Amino acid sequence: MPTADFPAIYASLASISLFVEAEAQKLAFTSKERYQISLSVDEACANIIDHAYSGETSATIHLTALAEESRLLILIEDRGSPCDLDSIPEPDLTSPLEERRERGLGVYTMRQLMDEVRFERLPDGRNRLTMVKYTRAG
Repeated sequence: MPTADFPAIYASLASISLFVEAEAQKLAFTSKERYQISLSVDEACANIIDHAYSGETSATIHLTALAEESRLLILIEDRGSPCDLDSIPEPDLTSPLEERRERGLGVYTMRQLMDEVRFERLPDGRNRLTMVKYTRAG
């Protein structure tokens, strides 16, 4: 199972994207679907840096990406502050832009672009975000 640790800094986002893309290319995803995967992983890792670690830090983001049959499984783990994805309100997509909250689209975007998005706090204190994207053939 391909795994890697990345520094929890914004400069790591490009390397993280390449790591996931290498595994996604093993499956029959369209270029649009690969972009959706990349954007979702980027959002998730930026949120870890911003919220779990409260900014860039010497901590790490542990990533697992596994292409299996008709799905790409992505596990993203950190040791930062936990996040309850279910407590994040749906974004306001109808009000004029100047009246909307500045933030809140990341989790919404991940949920719209990926087939499964789950967060759990592990007994050892790690946070794990699981995201799955199925190929349309599967």
